This record gives sequence, structure tokens and C-alpha cells, in this order.
Amino acid sequence: MGRLSSLLMMLLASGCTTWPTTGDTPYAAPDVDQWHELEHHSFELQLLATRGAKLCLPGQYQQLANIHDKANQEAKAGFTDDADITLLAYQTQFAKIQRQMDWLEHHTECLDTRYSEIQLRDQFLLLMRIDNQFAFNRAKLLPDYQNALRRAASILKRQDHWQLQLTGHTDTIGTTQSNYQLGMRRADTVRRYLIEQGVDSHQISIFSAGEIESIEDPRSRTQRLSNRKVDARVLVDHHTRSPHRVYSLSDWHAVKEQLSPGSL
Repeated sequence: MGRLSSLLMMLLASGCTTWPTTGDTPYAAPDVDQWHELEHHSFELQLLATRGAKLCLPGQYQQLANIHDKANQEAKAGFTDDADITLLAYQTQFAKIQRQMDWLEHHTECLDTRYSEIQLRDQFLLLMRIDNQFAFNRAKLLPDYQNALRRAASILKRQDHWQLQLTGHTDTIGTTQSNYQLGMRRADTVRRYLIEQGVDSHQISIFSAGEIESIEDPRSRTQRLSNRKVDARVLVDHHTRSPHRVYSLSDWHAVKEQLSPGSL
């Protein structure tokens, strides 16, 4: 009996040594690239809502949001392989909804495109105006600015009637000529990055103001930093966007209401 008790004590002791201590987790560390992808897809959901997906495609939109939530939970738990599979399902569903929204936008009255376009343009310009775009004497995109441009590209590439004007700026350190060239390189860096994200190159034109429009207090490092930027201006060419709205069978009840004798 004494030997049996001793054996049980040894088994319990060895078992305890393999159990995670307080604060430990048996799961893998989070995948940074996967988290960035999830953040971007969260932004895509916001864009769909702005375009009117919650109103026009409520079931499909909720299904997409549920898939995103599932991938998010799997990633948080450390199940990265499962999250990757769920993200593939998200991308398939997202592409399907995008095609449906494009059709609705041009063939039905479900979406108020004028209202949603103003929202999208405001959101786009906010992303383009983010702080801390470039380091001193550099044309390389800083990480936060690059992330904002990726989101901005998601808006711009679906608005093919927008024309974007990019103007590079610098602080006043250096010669006027060198700053003009630096401003142009900064604008071109932004242009090339947006094109890499799928924006049509014909939508973008670049300019440089160099140091001309910079207003600086030599004692203020923050003010100098704010002058190292690329300004964005959106021109909307309505002539290239001529929606031919008709009613689908699913909208026939609305047609009947408009054509009923009481409404004439």
C-alpha cells in the first residue's frame, strides 16, 4: 500500500510539471501579417456599410461579418491555420458581395450613390492626410502612412471616375531645387504604391510644391514634420459615370407604386 501511494505521488508530481503555469498559454504566438490582414478586412466591412450593403444586402453582409468575426476569434486563440482557411472563405464572400453591390449601384434605386460617394470621398481624404508621412530628407513611406494608403486604395480603385492629384511638399531645410525634386519623389512614391494596390495609373497625376507652401517656426520640430507630406485632391468626373438605372424584378413593387393611379 505504501508503494502504491508513493507511485501515485510521483505521477501527480510529474503531471504537474507539464501543466502550463499561471499566465502561460498553450497556443502559438499571434501571426502579425494575419492580424494586419484582419484589420484591413475590418476596414473593408466599413466601406461596404458606407456603400449601403447593410441596407441592400443585409443577409449577405451579416454573413460576411460573421465570417470575419470567426477568423478574428481563431487568430486570437492562436489557431492561425484555421484562421487562414476562414479568411479564404471571407475573401470569396467579399468578392461576391462586391459584384452584387456594383450591379445594384448601376441597375436599381437601392443605393443613394450621391450620399455614399460624399462619405467615401471624405473618408478617403482623411486617410490621405494622416500625420507622419515621411522622415527628414526621405521619400520612403512611414509605416502608418503606408497602412493608410492601403486603405485609401481600397476606396479609390472602386471609384474609376475619380481623378487624384498628388502634390509633394517638404520643409525648408535644403535648397529650393533639391526640395522641389524631393517633393516630386514623395508624390511619385505615393502614386506607385497606390498603383501597386490596384489603382489605375490613369487616375493619378503628380506635382511638387517643394518648400514653397511650407510655413515653419525653426524652433518647432512638429511643424517641420507636418510639412513633409503629400497633399491629395479629388476631382470627380461625372461625365464618365453615367448610371443607367432600371428596376429589377425584385423592385417591381416599387414600380407598381409609382405607376398606380393614386400616385399620378
